[in-house]
Parts: sequence; structure tokens; C-alpha cells
Amino acid sequence: GAQRKPPPRLWTLRLRRLGLALLALGAVGLGATALWNSEPAARLANEMQRKLIAATADAGFVVTRVYSEGRTLADERSLAAALAPYYGKPILTVDLNELKSRVEKVSWVRRASVGRRLPDTIWVRLEEHRPVARWDDGTQQLLVSDTQEVFRVQNAAKYTQLPLLVGRGAADRVDELLQLVAGEPDLRNHVTGARLVGERRWDILLDGRIEVRLPAVGPEAAWHRLAAEQHDMGWLAGDDIRRVACR
Repeated sequence: GAQRKPPPRLWTLRLRRLGLALLALGAVGLGATALWNSEPAARLANEMQRKLIAATADAGFVVTRVYSEGRTLADERSLAAALAPYYGKPILTVDLNELKSRVEKVSWVRRASVGRRLPDTIWVRLEEHRPVARWDDGTQQLLVSDTQEVFRVQNAAKYTQLPLLVGRGAADRVDELLQLVAGEPDLRNHVTGARLVGERRWDILLDGRIEVRLPAVGPEAAWHRLAAEQHDMGWLAGDDIRRVACR
């Protein structure tokens, strides 16, 4: 026998109902324009918008679910507060640009993608910052990401596992610094901070007590020589505080 078509989903029925409502509203709007041409355009537009919103809500196109993915470090309460105003709103009236802006103001969020899933769901996808260092700008500590972006979090100073950078322009050159110290893994594991001096050269702090002054020209070669000396002499094993000038 002939196969029976599966019944349409509830939301597609709602969509059909909404389409009929919008067509009716369009007809009403055209008639109103013809009959009441002297009415202010803004008043007619507002009335049409009110009827549209009511029609979408009656058809079931209201936000009842907002979900996010990609959150690891972003504050859960702050994210929930950013999303809360959208519950219960007619889904077609949600300003997605506004929603995106609100979510991207949440600490740790680098970028957000947002969208609708009819009939009742708003989705948010987060891309978070990945911190590689701290930076002291002279008034407070901030975090620096692997894309060399500076961002603010609550109590950045507590992330002591990240090296602390100081000096003007240091945050913009964190990638340069990390590549430099990565050339000698045995020394890299001892790096606790670095200062950019005169926007020209680096002073690197090892174990919070040994300051290594690298030259502006050829810092990589100086870093390799320092690593060779450490391998031969093991001077990091001591506990003295000192400065080492590399040439």
C-alpha cells in the first residue's frame, strides 16, 4: 500500500501558523497604510511590531532554553547573568549582536558565537583566552594570552605559575620571549619573570632570584651559552641572589 507521510513536527506546525499570522499582519498593514495614510508612520510601525511580537509568542516562538558550550575558565555566575534577560523573550526579537556583546564582556571570554534554534532555543559558543604570562602595567597585574592579547581577570596575581612580565611593550612581545626561552628547555622551566628594558632587550628572572641580562643583539646565542654553563657548572643549584650579564 501507499506509505503514510510522518506527522509534521510541532514546531513546523507552529511555523506554518506563524507564517499565516505574518501574512495577515502584512495585509492589515497595507490596508492601514491605504486607509489611514495621515497616521504617523512611527505609530503604525510600532503597532505592527507589537502585533508581530504577539503573533510569534502565541505560536510558541519564545526562548525557554539558553545553552552554552566551551566554558572552562569563564565565571559561571557572570555568564548566567549575561544570558538571564533572554529567557521568556520572543525568540525572533532577540538581538543577537547585543547578546554576543554581553557574553564577550564576561571574564576569560575572548570571542563568542551566538544563534537561534527554532522554536525556543538560543545557543552560545565560547572561545576563551589561553594565558601564557602575567603583565604588570605599573598599577595592576593583567594576563596575556597566547595571541598576545591583554585581558583582565579577578586577582591575576594569583596565577603564579605564569611568568610575570614588566616593562613598556613587554606584553606585545610575549611571543618573542617565549620562543627565546623555549630554545633551552632546562632553563625555560626556571623562568619566573622577565623585564623588557628600553623596549630593546630582556632581563630574565630565574627562580625568582637570578637576574639574567641578555644583550639586545644576539640574545638567542647568549641564552644558549648560559644554558651550556649551567649544564657544566650547575650554578642554579645554589640559593644565592645575583645578576648575570650575558654577552
